Amino acid sequence: MNDDIRYAKTIALKYLSRASRSVKEVESKLKEKGIKDDSIKETLQYLTDLDYLSDEAFANQWAASKIKARLWGKNRIIHGLKQKGISEEIIKRIIDDLGINELDTAKLALIKWLKNKEQPESSGQEKLGQKAGAYRHLHAKGFPADVIYDVLKKFYNGTED
Repeated sequence: MNDDIRYAKTIALKYLSRASRSVKEVESKLKEKGIKDDSIKETLQYLTDLDYLSDEAFANQWAASKIKARLWGKNRIIHGLKQKGISEEIIKRIIDDLGINELDTAKLALIKWLKNKEQPESSGQEKLGQKAGAYRHLHAKGFPADVIYDVLKKFYNGTED
């Protein structure tokens, strides 16, 4: 085995030992270390053959963890997966397979956000500001506007501002 390939495999395995990664992330890491393209290609194939590297498995695990731990919405999940080099086809399949209930996730995210605010009973103007802040928070978490409006309407007892 050529020294460049051995070096590439060592770097890739160390990188994967810390966390699951996408093919694009491993490829970028190897390029960053100055590995030649043909050695990178062979290393990626080797890791894929051993099932150490799979974009689909990575995307599924990554998306599920972001929904559960960070309470992210579909839009943020999709954006994150695209940044990690996951194909549109895999992203669509992952989103469909996870069966995300965005309304429930958005409710949990809102409750968690409000707990961290610890504000006393609010006046009408302060409540409006709180709703605006809640909207911005949920939007940043990747929830679409219709889901956010539904959650805010239900949470604030059906009032619309």
